[in-house]
Amino acid sequence: MGGGGRGTATTQSHLLPPEVPDFTGREEEIHCIENQAPGTVTLITGKPGVGKTSLAVHVAYKTTGTYADGNLYADLRGADEKPAAPEEVMARFIHALGIPEDEIPTDPHARLDKYRSVTANRCLIVVLDNAADESQVRPLCPPGGSAHVLVTSRSRLRGLEGATRIDLETFPSETAQHFLQRIIGQGAKDSNPEAIRAVVDACGSLPLALRIAANRLTSTPGMKVLDLAAELSDQRNILGSLEAGDLAVRAAFNLSYRRLGKRTKNAFKRLSLAPGEDFGPGVCSALIDCSEPEARRTLEKLSEVNLIESSSTYGRFRFHDLLKVYSREKNLKDSEAKRAASLHRMLEWFRNSSLRVNFAFIGKFGELEAPTKYYANIETVGSAITWARAELLNATAAISLSLEHEGPIKAEILAMPLCAICEYLGEWQVVEEVVSLGLKATDVTESYDVELSLLNARVNLARHRREFFYGLEVAEMAYARAVKSGNDFSISIASNLLGCLKMECGDLEGAKPLIEKGIEISRRLGVKNQLGQGLYNLGTVHRSLGNSREAINCFKQDLQVCIELGDELGTAETLNTIALVLVEFGEFEEAEQFHRRSLDKFERIGNLDKVSMVLNDLGIALRWQGRDDEALELHLRDIALSRSLGDISGAALAQSNAAEVLHALGRPEDAERLYLEAVSVFTHLGDSERLARTTMSQVPLLFSVGKVEEAANYSEAAIRYLLDHGEVRDAAAAHQMIAEQYLKVDMNDRALFHATEAIRIGESFSAPHFRAISYASAVRANLAMGNSSEAEKFFTELRSVNLASGSAVGELLEELHRELKEGPV
Repeated sequence: MGGGGRGTATTQSHLLPPEVPDFTGREEEIHCIENQAPGTVTLITGKPGVGKTSLAVHVAYKTTGTYADGNLYADLRGADEKPAAPEEVMARFIHALGIPEDEIPTDPHARLDKYRSVTANRCLIVVLDNAADESQVRPLCPPGGSAHVLVTSRSRLRGLEGATRIDLETFPSETAQHFLQRIIGQGAKDSNPEAIRAVVDACGSLPLALRIAANRLTSTPGMKVLDLAAELSDQRNILGSLEAGDLAVRAAFNLSYRRLGKRTKNAFKRLSLAPGEDFGPGVCSALIDCSEPEARRTLEKLSEVNLIESSSTYGRFRFHDLLKVYSREKNLKDSEAKRAASLHRMLEWFRNSSLRVNFAFIGKFGELEAPTKYYANIETVGSAITWARAELLNATAAISLSLEHEGPIKAEILAMPLCAICEYLGEWQVVEEVVSLGLKATDVTESYDVELSLLNARVNLARHRREFFYGLEVAEMAYARAVKSGNDFSISIASNLLGCLKMECGDLEGAKPLIEKGIEISRRLGVKNQLGQGLYNLGTVHRSLGNSREAINCFKQDLQVCIELGDELGTAETLNTIALVLVEFGEFEEAEQFHRRSLDKFERIGNLDKVSMVLNDLGIALRWQGRDDEALELHLRDIALSRSLGDISGAALAQSNAAEVLHALGRPEDAERLYLEAVSVFTHLGDSERLARTTMSQVPLLFSVGKVEEAANYSEAAIRYLLDHGEVRDAAAAHQMIAEQYLKVDMNDRALFHATEAIRIGESFSAPHFRAISYASAVRANLAMGNSSEAEKFFTELRSVNLASGSAVGELLEELHRELKEGPV
């Protein structure tokens, strides 16, 4: 447009600064802004140096042809001590739009009216850069719905009405590498991909840091990319290395920091002490010695000005790497006494909170009085789980800080409850680090009770990893230490755990007296949670020995103890185990209900390892009810879950179970594929127990594809392994399974042998439903071979099993009675 007469705004304005020639990336954000309708306000926020201004100016140039009346730009100096007044900016804009200076009102209200009348319905793109707050932006937005306003700010300006918000993040790694390479040029010395990545990582993909790094490379004779990468690897001096001329990362951060209030500045400095990747109001409250609500508001203020950023968990925050370095610099400028006091309060908060969480998990709410005011508010199991999920890794890192700054005694106090928390949540990958750090402390303090607790955690880790013989070695060492200490409580724990490992290594007779010893001491001392664990373990021994009635009695006693204590984890574990015993009694529908109650509790606790376990067991219970499609869904879910947890053995077990169901559903090719994958994993891991169980579970598949002798060889080896390791119940079940398969292929003499072996071994334990099936196989094998009298004898014994146990096998009896009269169908 050409210029107009006096007092008429007809000039097309061009106030944009020069565009950045090497602008890179931001395609998604550009697309979002370009698709905004006229009359929109787009707010671009982000941390210092992230490229807010570059994006706004780039988009303004791209779209300037769309806006016939031109563009307006103003730096609102929001990070300065005295930001630009809106009236000052209005005067510049009014003049740029063709109004002579002497016609611009000096009265603020009149000037606002003039600005609105000049810009109303004008087709403009307006860039308001570096805004301080909402009150600075509102009067500068033209009325009429024809202008597009781009606002950039270090603050989130949460009060700005109707704005489309773009929270600008650092570059993705690939974009950052491209940006750096683009500035330094493809021919730069030593610009190999590894060196470029090293510089990008050191800069945290922050555009300003990358530009400074590139400028240093292009302006420093002889400097190679690897030279710069080596220099930037020194975290103590990295901000000093990120300066080039008037560009400096530290200076950009200073602009935001200096506008903070006293408490917010203090929080920003102290948060560099927080261990781990993120932090919440709890840690902040201890660091700056205030309440959690006050700390939460302080964190929100830091987030508002983008000096910290939200983490993946709502209400928690983290630093960008360079901002953490800057925070640490600020903290080091304070006195050592102030820094030490903050650190001590934070470590005290971790210790007290961990103890409260541990007490909550075992149902002892309110029984722990914290010696100081620094602790998390833990009043329910749910709040304990939430705390543990958020803080476990940070608390683990705090053990190292405690060792370094407070000494071993306080460090071991933190390590002990963290071990229990890890086990409760199934966070086994963290246990090893907690134990190792804790044992560093006990090497100095010689605290036998603490050492014993940590060794027990290491034993449980070995059990989880199925490294039973290594676990047995550690358990024997722990037991020897406990006996040497003479502490009955320690002896009860160690004897119980050693009994578990003996049981898992196949020494059931050696396990039983140790576990009974632990139970006797726990009863005498009145330690209920330890008593419950002992009863559970004794029940497991009885079950493995085939004493199902004794086993379920122990499990029910343990369940009562867990419920009385409010021990949700123990309750869930025992519910699932009772369900397994009910399956052995043929009570499949009741077993399903117990499994589902257990699954619900483990899912609420968030222990995914245990969720995987119950999915497997529930799938088997459903298969017994003929609900194969539902069972397959659970086993497939278990495969995915186990893989996500990195549990390759658990995934292979789920594959084995899924293969068994697929075979039953008439999908032998899919079944064989999963089966072979599972066998390969167990063979590679050297997991003989699961390999034996897997090969037995696939006997029907091998028979169906005509591999009878292969099935016979596999089953013989598996049964031998199970008997050698005291797994009589599973050995009997294996005999019964192969008996059924031999019946199907009319190899009746072999079927009879395996059925009678199942009956013989089954006499050592109580499982009426299983025994009934074994007797039925013996009846049918004899009938098929013409041995009617022998068939009658086994049928009579089957009837006595049913009468003695009360087990519901009536339909099976009727079917066999008909076959005895008419011959097998």
